[in-house]
Amino acid sequence: MQEFYGVERRRTDRQALDASGKADFAADLKIVNVGPRGLEIETHERLMIGADYDLELLSHGHAVEVRGTVVWCRLDRTAQTASGDLRPLYRSGLEAASQSIPGLERLLARSPLIQA
Repeated sequence: MQEFYGVERRRTDRQALDASGKADFAADLKIVNVGPRGLEIETHERLMIGADYDLELLSHGHAVEVRGTVVWCRLDRTAQTASGDLRPLYRSGLEAASQSIPGLERLLARSPLIQA
């Protein structure tokens, strides 16, 4: 059986962007990368594949409301809390809804990218 983990299936490139995110579903949302059609996020919350989530991206004074459908979600690693407990960290890929795409494109055009 062929393994699909790590197989790149995106139709557009994603770029590391100096951005933060806010969402009701996760207090610890981290933006990993952004593209014109979607984004990758990291959070302690396991997101449901196929579910829609709303979040706000903030980058250098620009804010964009994004609605995305979770395409994939996987356990990435665990992290130790201040109290010594281990908490899971999940990475998820969200495909942007059609009404969110123009906002993502504007955000990418206005915001400086993170240099690798």
